[in-house]
Amino acid sequence: MTGGTIAKSYDPSTARLHNYQPKIKDLIGELRTDDLDLTFIDLMHLDSLEIGEQERVRIVEVVGQLAATYDAVLVAHGTDSMAVTAERVCASLVPTEVPVIFTGAMIPYCVKGSDAVQNVTEALLALRILPAGVYIAFHNRILSLPGVRKDHENLTFAKG
Repeated sequence: MTGGTIAKSYDPSTARLHNYQPKIKDLIGELRTDDLDLTFIDLMHLDSLEIGEQERVRIVEVVGQLAATYDAVLVAHGTDSMAVTAERVCASLVPTEVPVIFTGAMIPYCVKGSDAVQNVTEALLALRILPAGVYIAFHNRILSLPGVRKDHENLTFAKG
């Protein structure tokens, strides 16, 4: 969990959305995951526009450690720099032995109409069936890296 829109919570004292709670754990807790053994790593609480080189290096390190230990890795990340971080992980973990999937949301989980539940559910299923590699799961699509970009016009992700 790195933060991003998916993890934003409403702060009534400031009337703003902030990254101060790991909302992805709440989201997954509402899903039927009876046969999954999940470990949550609360790495940082940053909007992806705040993720710089130092944070990206840390994400690559942690994902590499988790990929060496677990059967799969799901990274909840903000959408603005998700593709950049995923590309870095892809280049750094060649070859990875497990599927690593990045996902997030365009609308915070705490807001009605959020795409968070759909994206996380699809990512969890994809982790079960995909071969080793790095992917972005978003809006009913699984995109393999390298070569994924944020499609700002359509508010999703695309190849190329």
